Amino acid sequence: MAVLHHAFRCAVTPALEREIANLLAAWETGDRERLSDMALARYTALAERKDIHAAFYLGPDGAAPSWLQPQFISPGLAALVVLAKGFVPLPTLSASSDTNHYQLATQLPALGWATDEIDCLIRGQPIEAMLQGSAGCAFRLEQGGFRHTGGWTPGRMARTLCTRLDRLAFGPPSQANEAALVAWSKLNESNALQDARAMLTPLTDDDDWLVMALTH
Repeated sequence: MAVLHHAFRCAVTPALEREIANLLAAWETGDRERLSDMALARYTALAERKDIHAAFYLGPDGAAPSWLQPQFISPGLAALVVLAKGFVPLPTLSASSDTNHYQLATQLPALGWATDEIDCLIRGQPIEAMLQGSAGCAFRLEQGGFRHTGGWTPGRMARTLCTRLDRLAFGPPSQANEAALVAWSKLNESNALQDARAMLTPLTDDDDWLVMALTH
């Protein structure tokens, strides 16, 4: 079964920061009804966003509507639904091949990439990490039962990764060993490097978030 990569840009604006603050205030006070109401009010606005439904399993025929009810709602799912209308689609790591995310994960280590850098490129952090940092809240956020809330990579990290990929686009590192040369050739021939650069290039603002998902 094919594994597809999805990617979106989420711009950080004063309005977004207010939305997050309101969501976390409801969660901190234990007002699940309010949190659910805020999420459900925005859920209907996503009816035409088939790309969002596909990436995060938010379709009306799935489990998401049940998870939005007060007894099951989590801050991560509520934030995803509230913010998703503003997501701008980006080119994905599946643009040339549905295996290119795997190529990047397996070949970049030979080119000196660390595991956390590769994770930021392909998967991102849980949405709770974004919420924790954006709101600066004192309480710790745990993942809810609905886990399809995307992986989030800060814009500054995305720009750093893009710079590294731009260098690789010109060829393997000058001191590359045989393993690195083989890895670079595989990434170049599969267009995995080009796909990754195309995804990251539009993220020009350090305050943007790269939001990603992998679906089967």
